[in-house]
Amino acid sequence: MVRTYLLEIAETEPTYIRAHEIARDLDASPKAVAQYLSQLQDDLVDVSLEQWARSKSTTWRIEANEP
Repeated sequence: MVRTYLLEIAETEPTYIRAHEIARDLDASPKAVAQYLSQLQDDLVDVSLEQWARSKSTTWRIEANEP
């Protein structure tokens, strides 16, 4: 579910998003999404996913990888 969401929003330009925004769109728990993103970032091939900044919550940088 989260993996599909990331593939849909990934663009050639970086996109910055927080777990609570993904959770809101997917009707899921922000905590569960954040934990899954942490686990997922090394497994993705088509999308680059990295923790970008931390404040109240982590911002994730998402970008489609070159084909």
